[in-house]
Amino acid sequence: MPDARTTRDDWLLPILHDLLPTTTLPPTTGSHWRSAIATGLVTDAQLLSALSIRTRLPLATTLHTSPSARDRIPERLARRYSVLPLALSETTLDIATWNPYDLECEQTLAFVSGRRIRLALAAPGDIERHLDEVYRPATMVAKLLAGLNTSTPIEAVHESPTDTALGAHHDSAMERPMVQLVDHIVSEGITRRASDIHLEPEDHTIAVRYRIDGMLHQAMSLPKAVGIPLVSRIKIMARMDIADRLRPQGGRARVAIAGSAIDLRVSTLPATLGEKVVIRILDPRTAATSLTSLGIAPHSATRLRTLLDAREGVILVTGPTGSGKTTTLYAALQLLLERQLNIVTVEDPVEYRIPGIVQVQVNPKAGLTFAEALRSILRQDPDVVLIGEIRDRETATIAMQAALTGHLVFATLHTIDATSAITRLHDLGIEPPKIAAALKGIIAQRLLRRLCPQCATPSTDPIPSMLWDAVPSGATLLAPTGCQSCNQRGYKGRFAVTEILIPTPAIERLVAEAAPTPTLTAAVRRSGTHSLWDNGVLRLLEGDTSVDELVRVLDVKPGEESPHREAPTNSVDAPDDEWYDTGSIPPIHHSTPVSTTTPIHVGVVDVYVIDPSHTPWRTLVLQRSRTTRCPGAWEAIHGRIEPNETPEQAAERELLEETGLHAARLYNVTVHAFYLHTVHRVELAVVFCAFVDSAHAVTLSHEHTRHEWLTPTAAAERCIWPRAGQALREIEKLLSNGDAGPAEDVLRVK
Repeated sequence: MPDARTTRDDWLLPILHDLLPTTTLPPTTGSHWRSAIATGLVTDAQLLSALSIRTRLPLATTLHTSPSARDRIPERLARRYSVLPLALSETTLDIATWNPYDLECEQTLAFVSGRRIRLALAAPGDIERHLDEVYRPATMVAKLLAGLNTSTPIEAVHESPTDTALGAHHDSAMERPMVQLVDHIVSEGITRRASDIHLEPEDHTIAVRYRIDGMLHQAMSLPKAVGIPLVSRIKIMARMDIADRLRPQGGRARVAIAGSAIDLRVSTLPATLGEKVVIRILDPRTAATSLTSLGIAPHSATRLRTLLDAREGVILVTGPTGSGKTTTLYAALQLLLERQLNIVTVEDPVEYRIPGIVQVQVNPKAGLTFAEALRSILRQDPDVVLIGEIRDRETATIAMQAALTGHLVFATLHTIDATSAITRLHDLGIEPPKIAAALKGIIAQRLLRRLCPQCATPSTDPIPSMLWDAVPSGATLLAPTGCQSCNQRGYKGRFAVTEILIPTPAIERLVAEAAPTPTLTAAVRRSGTHSLWDNGVLRLLEGDTSVDELVRVLDVKPGEESPHREAPTNSVDAPDDEWYDTGSIPPIHHSTPVSTTTPIHVGVVDVYVIDPSHTPWRTLVLQRSRTTRCPGAWEAIHGRIEPNETPEQAAERELLEETGLHAARLYNVTVHAFYLHTVHRVELAVVFCAFVDSAHAVTLSHEHTRHEWLTPTAAAERCIWPRAGQALREIEKLLSNGDAGPAEDVLRVK
């Protein structure tokens, strides 16, 4: 509140007399503003509004202080006059004040800043609170820490012995809360199994986000004022220059929690609103050190072990950043260590230190690039060489030469799948015959979040169209729910989905001939190599992940999606749902036993709604809604036959449910058959024609958003299914006279 120098605010009395009866004003020798607020008969907002009208000064819309304004006005002056510096320009200084009549304040601040003073009004209590945030962030952080609830004590994170001296001068009462805040942020990240901690400056706050299982989660928002001391504290831990805020920096630190040493890799980046900091947590307790801990499916692990039996050649691991390529390579090296081999790696950076392996850190500033390091490594009699990443032609050339001279070379590339890695090597200038001779295998991989086993439940959502070809009818898929074990996220941990390409002689010939990627991909599929998508679907069917996670991480390739297919259901109680097959690529072969006799199943109905009173006839077509299968597609009425329901009963029910119409006459026209190779049966769709009056209003269900009445020819062109044209032609031929003629007693149902 206002200090002793400014408590005699008699200038406020006229405003108080206008707002309050004179008898309600309590006598005071202190602040009239504080006394009036204490009565409860007037608020800060009312006083500020009246003061603004009287003085014609604006209200302070925000109490955010720029660093330049804070640095120009000392804390002792800000507190003496109870003002908050807001912004500083070449000619003006904006301040927030509750006393616009204090001429001494205005003159003093103008002299100190060398600027013209512009006033804005704010409540004294708000000003005092923001002064603490601006000038004493450590005090504010101490209050913040007092209110934080965490399962891991802040004291669980300590500096390593080698770093203790660096932070010795931070044990003062002013700086200790900042040390505790950094410890808390890091310990919480480790406890929550985060791989990265992001500190991102925003307009008025510092956002703290944790990347957990590949997804960023907001953890807390800190006041803007703690930004600089917070970053400085982290820089000290990582042995970085705290005075340099204009250039990106990188460093490392080591902390201990629960007796385990954990490495931190720190990176800073100057941004518009301040420095952004990312802390990579390298926790050896959670690092995957074996193929089992990677979560690779057994059949993929077998192929990977076969690949590791190679004694020379190149093995590539591909995928985007964060797909676990380095972790997979480390797990492979652990297996190779058992063979007592000389293994040398060149990485940028070295993430985990592996006993028994020589690991080289790239240092471009010192001239130690991937290519230079690789040349030196080849003089060290290595059996196995790991290259963190092939980034240029020089590195790729040396790697291929090493592979062709008897070394086993592991390397990573940033490509979307296995065959794209071959194209990438072509782009880097490697001759196709050399690639064919040196290449022993390619591992493409992605990381999918694993459903929490404690709370995963059967999914009731419709299956996306790209999965209709792969999910058997009646399959039960799981969805995330959220519980205490997974922090309400529904997922806990991740596993690797891989595409492991082991070249066959046919594939080697195509590589040597520089065949295009589509040709290579087709040959790879014929060799029995499952795509990332296929292996992801297998893990989905095994209940390891959800549909949403599969679709989020993996892209179905062109030609692998069958758009002309009816959606299956997740429910095990509805085995009669329909699929439509148009001859897409062969699906994954599941373990479902196949009978030698293919069953025939009557499962669905198609109803074509006709108004015969017009010439030509008018046919009703419906457009699918955006939340259903085949969004935006036009179609006739289509639906499944429920248990204990005849096809004609299903046709009348679907007509009423989808359009709200009743059939004046209903005819059974034909039957369309199609084979479902995923469940090994022939499905029959019974086709009906319903004559109605188009003057009646059409009431659409949630599955459709629009309807139109078109001629039969236009309706056939509008509908997505080719069978619509065939059905409408048969309807016109059989019922062109308004009835079925001699076949009336056979075809008419109602």
